[in-house]
Amino acid sequence: MSAVEENQNFDLRLLWLLLIPGILVGAILTRVFFVHVDDETPSAATSDMTVTVPLQVGRCAVPTSEQLSQQSTAVEASVTSVNSSTAQLRVSRVLSGPQVGEITVQLPTPGVTEVNVPTFTVGDNYLLAVSADGSLAGCGLSGKSTGDLQSLYTKAFG
Repeated sequence: MSAVEENQNFDLRLLWLLLIPGILVGAILTRVFFVHVDDETPSAATSDMTVTVPLQVGRCAVPTSEQLSQQSTAVEASVTSVNSSTAQLRVSRVLSGPQVGEITVQLPTPGVTEVNVPTFTVGDNYLLAVSADGSLAGCGLSGKSTGDLQSLYTKAFG
């Protein structure tokens, strides 16, 4: 074997030694990128939820983190649409309970005054607690995302 052939064989081995790690690094980066992209899309386990608003009977006690932590579902969501019978919200964060993508709140009939439901405004963010029977928790446990309510949710769900 001549010196030229030996150099060509050495060059090919060196090329493969450099190429294989490059391919592995590229595959890892591609996997990380696609896993990150998948995390931003709703998973197959994400579902939608319809919530009812119960009639308010009697007075409300001051809301506590203990009361809030007993609710089966707690989410942060923004209102995407409102009409006379429903408010549609897109969930941005699940604090407790199943993975939920969208929530439809069945609003009470106009004129019913004994309910404690937030006034939903398109584009605003809300913290919502939902009981196991699918009722929106009232009496200050659900409402527009403000400092006081955010503190209550942080105490209840971390």
